Amino acid sequence: MVKRFLNQILLVVVFISSLHASVWQQKMNKYFLSGVQSFYSSETIFNSNGERYFLPLGGVFTKYETNLYYEYGLEDDIMFLANMFYYGLSYRDSIGLISNGGFGDQEVGLQFQLSRDIPSLALQFLVAFPFYTNPGDPPLGNGQVDLQVTALVGSPFGRTMSQGFWEIYFGIRKRFEAPSDQLRAGGTIGLNITRKVTILFSTSLILGLGNQDKVDRNLTFSQIFLRNLDFSLLKIEPAIVYKFNKNISGYVGYSVDAFGRDVGAGRAFKLGLWFQS
Repeated sequence: MVKRFLNQILLVVVFISSLHASVWQQKMNKYFLSGVQSFYSSETIFNSNGERYFLPLGGVFTKYETNLYYEYGLEDDIMFLANMFYYGLSYRDSIGLISNGGFGDQEVGLQFQLSRDIPSLALQFLVAFPFYTNPGDPPLGNGQVDLQVTALVGSPFGRTMSQGFWEIYFGIRKRFEAPSDQLRAGGTIGLNITRKVTILFSTSLILGLGNQDKVDRNLTFSQIFLRNLDFSLLKIEPAIVYKFNKNISGYVGYSVDAFGRDVGAGRAFKLGLWFQS
């Protein structure tokens, strides 16, 4: 049971997703589509005190994530967005291997542009829901519906307002079943090195509010995962975007779990393509 509980802490990373939406949204009938493949692995976890230590029995968790993110301008100031995930999951230690794969928890929402001035303001409403009948083991997600409300603020900077940009977001995710509600925040700084190359530096924070249901220690591994989801995690992600032309860009990123509580402590390499109408 101790090992199962440790595995559960690690596997929380399965459904942690980044907020992709930007404060600068698509105008009417315009779209943005990104496809990103990430390769995540972890041999360590953060305990309840934020201390990092190795998983028992040489345990290693891996996650291959395919993420499609889509934005479409319904009107100049109203945008539809969808964030879709497909996972390949495995946990291996000296005893054996368990694996699972399939669609995870998906996200859809609306974003409203409140201001296009400097700085720009937007408000986003997001719903997360399961796209599977059985989460399996390792679980594909949390098997419930969540609601998130997020405020976004951002601005270009520089003498000509073309040297780069910054943006930050603050949100709260209401989780209607057993897990803890969450505060979510983050930010990005982008530097335009040339007309084709932009360097991004992003951070994201998930802060569990500790109001989750009690855990029955006699539950199975997957049931414990579904009902014991109170964690915190800070991620840091540098990346490079290369603009092939006005419509297509390439993306290379590296994500590190910098600090956390009751969650996996790993890293991910990401490759992607962005399409802009």
